[in-house]
Amino acid sequence: MRRILLIDLLGGLGDLIMVLPSVHALADAHPGAELTVLTHAPSVPLLARDPAVAAVRTAEKHDERAAIEQALVDLAPDLTVTTTRFDGIGDLVESDAAARGTRAVANLWRNPPPDELVGERYQRILAAEGVIADELRPPRVVLTDDERARGRDALVRAMRLCWHQTPGSPHPRPRDTPTVLVPDAGMAVKRWPARRWAELAASLPGPVLSVGPVEGAAELPPTDLRGLGALFAAVGEAGGTVVGPDTGPVRLAAAVGTRTVGLFGPTAASRYGLEEGTNLQGLPGCPYRMPTAITEQVCWWDAGCPLAPEPACLLDLPVERVREHVLDPIL
Repeated sequence: MRRILLIDLLGGLGDLIMVLPSVHALADAHPGAELTVLTHAPSVPLLARDPAVAAVRTAEKHDERAAIEQALVDLAPDLTVTTTRFDGIGDLVESDAAARGTRAVANLWRNPPPDELVGERYQRILAAEGVIADELRPPRVVLTDDERARGRDALVRAMRLCWHQTPGSPHPRPRDTPTVLVPDAGMAVKRWPARRWAELAASLPGPVLSVGPVEGAAELPPTDLRGLGALFAAVGEAGGTVVGPDTGPVRLAAAVGTRTVGLFGPTAASRYGLEEGTNLQGLPGCPYRMPTAITEQVCWWDAGCPLAPEPACLLDLPVERVREHVLDPIL
């Protein structure tokens, strides 16, 4: 096998992170092949230093099919794997492979059980197809030593600023353990209420930092995606924790090895939870949750909850429960 094309055009940073274990498993199973990933441009930095990936191609939103057609012509891959099936993409990949007598795995969403993590489901299907080893692995984002060093420096500066902004606080000490809050999410239905973030920040000891504004936390300065990953890695090295909803930056924190607490409301943690991390599920018995068809949930697109003025599943995650899991990794 000389060329492998993996297509992930589901649209989110977290979607690409969930398929990274399959990327790495394919590279390990076919060490002589050149592996190309086709994705959307915002996710490309995740792959920038990854030795498993020979090349990255991008597709514009609403022009994904044309980008795939061109990639198939240019690369003539021996194996094509796609997480994406909309707009007839699954059929396109299968028909291309059939015409050229090559391999394709074009339906990684076949018969999904409600209690199997999406990234692990990908790997099990690929293993059953005989294209990777039957060995589950978690997502990993590769950082260079220089990036990690810059992340440590950025964390030290942020912690100094945090202490400086808090009257009467001492300078940071080696035993200080930072917590980073990630309050935002790409969809309103996934956001824990702002008042609870403020309560959580006020309840935590040590430096409390945030990606985006949180009352009572020191907001981290803007950085790029790899800079954020490096800072998260430094938080992990310092024994700290990243807390946030079902969103790409929280998955990035887990993928660089940092202890992470995920707050899951409308999405089922049994399907979309972190492979490595603490997954807190709000309102686990919600009758409207559809673990294998989340975009069909009544609340999904406009955050209109049938049970409460705000998403009842996220209201079911009290501050004290989240705080306990942040402070005690054994829970």
